[in-house]
Amino acid sequence: MVNAPGSATTRTYAMGRQADRPTSPGSLEAALGLALVAAEGTRGVLGLLRRHSPEEVWAAGRRDLLEWTEGRPWVDRFIDLRSRTFPREASSAVAAAGLVFIPWGSAGYEADLLALDLPPAGLFVKATPDAFDQFSVGARVAVVGTRKASDYGLRVARAIGRAFAERGVWVVSGLALGIDGRAHRGCLEAGGRSAAVLGCGADVIYPRRHRELYERVSSEGVILSELPPGVRPAPWSFPERNRLLAAISHAVVVVEAPRRSGALITAHRALDLGREVFAVPGRVQESVNEGSNRLLYDGATMCLDPASLVEDFLRFTRKETSPFLSGVRDHGSADSGESGLEQAGRLAVMALSAGPCSVDAVAGVAGITSREASAALGLLELRGQVVRVSPGTYGLSER
Repeated sequence: MVNAPGSATTRTYAMGRQADRPTSPGSLEAALGLALVAAEGTRGVLGLLRRHSPEEVWAAGRRDLLEWTEGRPWVDRFIDLRSRTFPREASSAVAAAGLVFIPWGSAGYEADLLALDLPPAGLFVKATPDAFDQFSVGARVAVVGTRKASDYGLRVARAIGRAFAERGVWVVSGLALGIDGRAHRGCLEAGGRSAAVLGCGADVIYPRRHRELYERVSSEGVILSELPPGVRPAPWSFPERNRLLAAISHAVVVVEAPRRSGALITAHRALDLGREVFAVPGRVQESVNEGSNRLLYDGATMCLDPASLVEDFLRFTRKETSPFLSGVRDHGSADSGESGLEQAGRLAVMALSAGPCSVDAVAGVAGITSREASAALGLLELRGQVVRVSPGTYGLSER
């Protein structure tokens, strides 16, 4: 467990011989290795993923790394950590924690994450395959705000969570006390699906007061983090978490936020990514509203009421509100009892039987849309039936 970069986050995974240039692993192992060592204080290495694949970064020698990074001081530390980290062994620890690792470039990896300055090497996910598949293709809104919320803010957050859930929109937040937790609860109370992005390992319940909420979100929705299992929350990890919140959501709603707030970090990251930002107006001269009111002053869209907010979200993002792809469902057979996604997956496996294919090629051979093919491949990858052999290309698993 760890409380700051550079502490013993991955010591249970990092043991063994020294080597400057490791043998080239598969894409999943390379991405997992990068996720492990990045949590040890070499997060700068993630910036290389904007130009190089995880395999290239993991197998690169010191000279290449120095050239690619213009001599960044963390290169030698990265090489040392890499030499003592064995992703294949670490994968068993990930599974033992009840998590699945979604590597960079895979079907379940949100493409918008690649627009970040430091895209995560992958995501550690706690969810059922069905829930994660629906999350991957569904409309998603982040609802964020202060931990020290007013009674008014808590009521509004709950109402907003319910309103989005009733229209089939995933409510994404950080599971924190205050606005985050109330938005999650409002969504779940309405029978919706919610996702929590954590600033700790996806197997770590934080805050402890939200144990019941964590269990419910993980069983009915999705828990995800870029940090390895067992990593404890730390001040540095929450701003990093906020960039993920912004990237995986199609818009951000700020309910209450003071002038210095993690919610504002999320909002500004969303603006950098071209997302729509909404804000709930609050009383002037109250510090809890300074940040959210400033967003409105600077041009954020005002939330008049929960119902209007949802309509504005749908209009601005043009997202489908069904939590499941209606197009995939339509391919299902009532006689066979096979769901639409399962049938799309079966067609995708048949398409891959001739050899590795791109998502578009799978769609063409299987007679389904690229969106359906991507959803089916994501589920098949979670089940271990297919593997990503290169960015955007999949093949059947050998197991």
